[in-house]
Amino acid sequence: MEKQNDYELALHDKTGALLMLNKQERKLLKELLSMTLKSQPARDWITKKLGSEYVKIGEKLLKTMGGI
Repeated sequence: MEKQNDYELALHDKTGALLMLNKQERKLLKELLSMTLKSQPARDWITKKLGSEYVKIGEKLLKTMGGI
């Protein structure tokens, strides 16, 4: 049985199109999310630009991807 990490991660964009991420893309996204969410200025920018719920979305996505 394969680990969950070995599966493609499916995401939807604004148009509802399904996006498939390969292992390298998932690794990059996980690292970017981790760095971004550790930075208070980045969190403030996300809140200002998109709203506070997007910080929570980022945290949930990172957790889903196996991050902290």
